[in-house]
Amino acid sequence: MKHTTNYPTSTWIAWTLAVPLTGLAAGIAVLSTPSVGDLPFDNPHLWWLGGAVPLASLLFLYGFQRRRRALSRFASEDMNVLLAARVSPWRQAFRAAAVVLAILALVGAILGPRWGIYMEKQKVYGVDIVVAVDVSRSMLAEDVEPNRLELAKRTIRQQLTERAVFQRAHRLALMAFAGSTSLKLPLTTDHLAFRDRLEDLSLYSAPRGGTAIAKTIEAATDLFAKSPADATKIIFLFTDGEDHEGDPLEAARRAYEEHGVRIFTIAVGDPTRTVGAEVPEAPGSSKPLLHDGQIVFSKLDVAGLRDIALKGHGEYAAIRDLNVLVDAVSHMHRAELSTEERQRHKPRFQWFITLALILLAVESLTPAYPTAKVALPRRAWLMESST
Repeated sequence: MKHTTNYPTSTWIAWTLAVPLTGLAAGIAVLSTPSVGDLPFDNPHLWWLGGAVPLASLLFLYGFQRRRRALSRFASEDMNVLLAARVSPWRQAFRAAAVVLAILALVGAILGPRWGIYMEKQKVYGVDIVVAVDVSRSMLAEDVEPNRLELAKRTIRQQLTERAVFQRAHRLALMAFAGSTSLKLPLTTDHLAFRDRLEDLSLYSAPRGGTAIAKTIEAATDLFAKSPADATKIIFLFTDGEDHEGDPLEAARRAYEEHGVRIFTIAVGDPTRTVGAEVPEAPGSSKPLLHDGQIVFSKLDVAGLRDIALKGHGEYAAIRDLNVLVDAVSHMHRAELSTEERQRHKPRFQWFITLALILLAVESLTPAYPTAKVALPRRAWLMESST
């Protein structure tokens, strides 16, 4: 029996490399199918751990090559017959393959696949927030990029729906306002729906032009009618501050004193412009809006917005500093807002852990050598004595 037979390359490659990589490729192929690829994972960002599978296979092959070279250097072919007469190449390769496949199963468990749906009742603790966005024509001014309205939408999406402190917690409502208000979404924890409605906001989202901040505060306050008595109630007012009717200071005072609603004002625009910015004639138009033959300019009213926040016992911030207000809200009192029944996917990581344990048990229980006795060649002196 030659050392190449004791450690056949084809057997080791088949068991320790081909079999595990086939399993890895099959798993990737399954995940690529539309029906499976959309399933949630607990740790999808750890996909790179799959590289441990081919690495382990290569390490076993490296060890196999070292043993084969060591055997060939240690003794002649006749001596190899005596040293490795009971070697079972496929058993050793099978045990190595079991370990590599166990690593593959553990990687699958770490990724945390989920499938199968069940319903779970969950209490929602958080803050009730009405997001009121000014969609008047002055919000088309381009003193900030791309314009005031688009910057407000982008910042709201980043700070209120994508940050971890706001996910699966606070209830959000969306309101568009100009000369009148338009409710786009009542208070809800469905932040995906909130984002969809937010993206749809435009100059035409409110039924009447102009800017009526006082009416907006009153309409937003009404949305808290069904909020728990101990809930923290906040209005985020995104606007350039231009107001054409009503008394927003009085509205802010009443909202806080009578209903406990705090007003946070967020200035959308460039405060450094002394004369303001030109207002376009229409969305995307390069022509300025004219009134009585004069170009219409819109100037950010920082002082007015600060006064509204002061009367409403809230805070003022420029649009670029919205994260400061978000952090402040995240530390406020969280009340039990509702009890919701949500769909959940069942975790299945335990299946992969079980498979890994089975493979490791099989590896440890599989003997490295065959149990049947092997007829070893007799020594020369024994053959002489028997004759």
